[in-house]
Amino acid sequence: MRMLQFMRMVRGRSFLLFLFMTCLAATAFAQVKVAGRVTDDGGSPLPGITVTIRNTKLGTQTDADGHYTLNVNLQPGNYTLAYSGIGFISRESVLAVSTSVSTYTQDMRLATSVSKLDEIVVTGTSEGTTRRQLGNYISTVKADELNKGATGNVLAALQGKTAGAQISQNSGDPAGGISVKLRGISTISGSTEPLYIIDGVIIDNSTTRVTNADPSYGSGANGDNFVGSVGQSRMSDINPADIERIEVLNGAAAAAIYGSRANAGVVQIFTKRGSAGAPVVNFSTSFSMNQLRKKLDVNQAPTKFGGSPDDSTQNILTPKVTSITPVKRYDYQDDIFRTGVGTDNNISVAGGKDKTKYYASASYLYNQGIIRNTDFSRYSFRLNLDQELNKWISFTASLNYVYSSSNEKPDGNTFFSPMNSVTIIGNYYDINQRNAFGQLMKVGERGRVNPISVIQDFKQQQHVGRVIAGAGIKLRPIKNLTVDYRLGIDNYNQDGTTFMPAYAYSVSQGFYGGGPTLDPAQNGYASAGNNTSFMINHDLNATYNWDINDKFTSVTQVGYSLQYQRMHYTLEEGRGLPPFVQTADKATTIIPGADQRTQLSISGEFIQQNFKYRNQLFLTGALRVDGSSVFGANERNQLYTKLSGSYVISGTDFWEKSSVAKWWNLLKLRAAYGESGNLTGIPAYGRYNTYNATAFIGASAFQSPGTYTDPHVKPEKQKELEIGTDMAFLDNRIGLSVNYYHKRVEDLLISRAIAPTNGYSFYLNNIGTLQNTGVEVVLNLTPVKTANFNWDLTAIYNQNHNKAVNIGQSLILYNTVGGAPVGIANGEPIGFFYGTFFARDANGNILKNPAGIPVTEAGIQTGPLTYTTQRDPATGLPPAKGATTLNKKIGDPNPKYTATLTNDFRYKKLGLHIQIDAVQGVDVFNADWRTRQGVDNGKIAEQEDRGLLPRGFIAGNYNIQEWRIDNGSFVKLREVAFSYNVGKLKGLSDLTISLGGRNLISWDNYKGYDPEINAAGQSSVLRGIDFGAVPIPRTYNLALRAKF
Repeated sequence: MRMLQFMRMVRGRSFLLFLFMTCLAATAFAQVKVAGRVTDDGGSPLPGITVTIRNTKLGTQTDADGHYTLNVNLQPGNYTLAYSGIGFISRESVLAVSTSVSTYTQDMRLATSVSKLDEIVVTGTSEGTTRRQLGNYISTVKADELNKGATGNVLAALQGKTAGAQISQNSGDPAGGISVKLRGISTISGSTEPLYIIDGVIIDNSTTRVTNADPSYGSGANGDNFVGSVGQSRMSDINPADIERIEVLNGAAAAAIYGSRANAGVVQIFTKRGSAGAPVVNFSTSFSMNQLRKKLDVNQAPTKFGGSPDDSTQNILTPKVTSITPVKRYDYQDDIFRTGVGTDNNISVAGGKDKTKYYASASYLYNQGIIRNTDFSRYSFRLNLDQELNKWISFTASLNYVYSSSNEKPDGNTFFSPMNSVTIIGNYYDINQRNAFGQLMKVGERGRVNPISVIQDFKQQQHVGRVIAGAGIKLRPIKNLTVDYRLGIDNYNQDGTTFMPAYAYSVSQGFYGGGPTLDPAQNGYASAGNNTSFMINHDLNATYNWDINDKFTSVTQVGYSLQYQRMHYTLEEGRGLPPFVQTADKATTIIPGADQRTQLSISGEFIQQNFKYRNQLFLTGALRVDGSSVFGANERNQLYTKLSGSYVISGTDFWEKSSVAKWWNLLKLRAAYGESGNLTGIPAYGRYNTYNATAFIGASAFQSPGTYTDPHVKPEKQKELEIGTDMAFLDNRIGLSVNYYHKRVEDLLISRAIAPTNGYSFYLNNIGTLQNTGVEVVLNLTPVKTANFNWDLTAIYNQNHNKAVNIGQSLILYNTVGGAPVGIANGEPIGFFYGTFFARDANGNILKNPAGIPVTEAGIQTGPLTYTTQRDPATGLPPAKGATTLNKKIGDPNPKYTATLTNDFRYKKLGLHIQIDAVQGVDVFNADWRTRQGVDNGKIAEQEDRGLLPRGFIAGNYNIQEWRIDNGSFVKLREVAFSYNVGKLKGLSDLTISLGGRNLISWDNYKGYDPEINAAGQSSVLRGIDFGAVPIPRTYNLALRAKF
């Protein structure tokens, strides 16, 4: 009984003790509100600045007006508030919490950071790291930099804004594809495009033709000259207004953690997120005009050689024809070009509370092309959610739906594109003339197409529906450990239709209805193409942070990833269309189409270890193993390594105490080595030697492919060494980063020619090496900085030299668009132009025959790139008989260097942005220019028509391939934007009006429209080819941005 009373007494006192301790804990942790405003040097609010309390998991971000609020439980004592943001120097302040005060105000002013050392960047793991710790260079481009250019394409907006990147627009179509090459070429047999990631979701940026899809679109009758294609790349689906920042990882050391798909670098896109505070609505609208930047001069001679233009459009190439016929000349450019208009409208709302944040947006883009009857429209909807469930679980989700449609015309490598249709006919036809039945008239001999037919009657449409979705959960189960899982899905359906009506005039076989005489039963063409792509990626990562002592810190990261991709491509086409029929299934003759189905999967594991000493010395090492279904079991798993280090000398006590620290603010040395692989070298089933079904003597048969693939092929492996330094001077008003890299791609996948007696013509296996070396220099400068006026200058210089090593054969030649002779040879740059050339004397002067016509060099070809010239003693010219026409390297589409100079001026509420891009030391194969002379509508042809050049001059030059090499160097006024910040108005918290332009001026000596375009699209090897691509337009833009 007493024992029971004693137990009850103990329990009662324990309960009182528990209540006492609970009350004590309640008094120890008090509810505290910390609020403030973060501004820049000029007092302008800074949204998106991260505010955290050191050594806790507590933090938030500033809203659109720079305000932040933290409602937290804190014990009395001193705490450190940390403020950090992209492009600003991080700062800290002391917060003294007492029991008598519950509300604290802590304002902060952040200075612009030239070095950006404290900027958080993401390098493929669950936890980001500061730029200070990186041993390799990573570029960061913020939203306000992307939105200064008048473009709705995110990759076009990225041009000239990141070191080591060559970004070029392949075509001036409304949704023309963009090519991105980071630190040169990474492969010769697959794509050299980088890996694209949006908020952790791996996305597809390939170009798949669902219009212009038949190989007969090639310049040859059977499409045998068709390699490479322009068209839409799928990054055209992404709305730049949704982007917060872009990180570009150039090197293999930065990309090694991403594994096999990152051999060409990584472009990471981070979209806007919500922040705590009242909802903030942003609205922007713009009106744009697109114009042909440069109009070409055409032949104005009053006569042509030969008789009626109806007989032949190329009589100028027949020197024996000396008779002339009076003609009226026309300029067809006005019939195919126009001034296009466009609009880009965006609205978004962002906000949330401490634990729930959201961002939602909707946009509509419409852009008319400079080619008549072409346009592109895009609808985009995005929702981003961030939810903190409790102190150790948080959740993120994103959803982006895009629908786009376009009206197109044939482009690139086809005689009946609008560009080529005016290039392959003489300019002495009235192309608007019609016969008694209202039908357009023919324009020359068989094979020539009336440009008005293409503009008015051809119908090509493309529609794309796309969903990009991601979700992630982050766990903090114990102190210092973070575990997160992310799921990403990219799914789109691409549908395209083509319709070419029947025509009364005779056309070529490639035009579907040709022949010596018109076959009505085969006239007219229709096709329907569809491409469905599904990609999913799973990433599971864990990070453990360990403060070994007050000087040493360790960060250990492990992870696993799984990727899966499925594609299904179909093409249905037919020719011979009955009246009023526009679909392929009703055609008289069904053309064999396509039904291609592809699946591949990739899995990988990695471990990364980072050590930090006193926030000055950093060392990182990583290992990754990737497995891919593309390659056989014996070569499926590949190991990639990474090692990097950096030393911030200016952070040492010795430096800070020295006198040099007063003006030299930063000195950082860094080095990195990394490896990555390539899964795009062969298709998903490329290691299998597939056979095609065919018919033989009325029975079913199989036909072997032309190339035999070694079943034991393995991924190409890239190894890169990068050395660099980052420096800042004069209170960080001068920043300088210099990078040197040496990149070596081993085990190249190359098709070698073999004897046909083997049953195949080519043999594909791993052989050879590709090498890139380069230098990157980035200079950030603030020459003037006052309360009312600010001038920021950025200069970027990139130099890359590549060459092939030990490719297993002396020369590889490619059949290409426009007949461009493209080659690869040991010791030479990738994709150089190879062909016949002019004979020259010892002083380099072109030799001419007695009639004054240049002659082709001839002699003995001792090797693909070596030769011995021969001369006829009597004439001093190459001998007419007994000598071989010689070939050599005649041009190089790889630029010697690229550069960008950007100036941003701000005076009170006025702003001026100017960006100038330069590409120097580059050649272009100008097939269109040569064709214009051959059909008698070019200015050189005019000189022969007028007798200013000898008869036969054009014919003598026409087959000399060097004649088509043009100077592709240019300096371009890429972007200009003048803005005025109105500020607050009734009902608006901010209003800005801007007037700008893009591609306004190009200083070049190019004989075509624009040296920047490429008819081969995203091809790794084929570059610098001008054949039928739409010129890049000049764009003017008037925009209004409002905040509510």
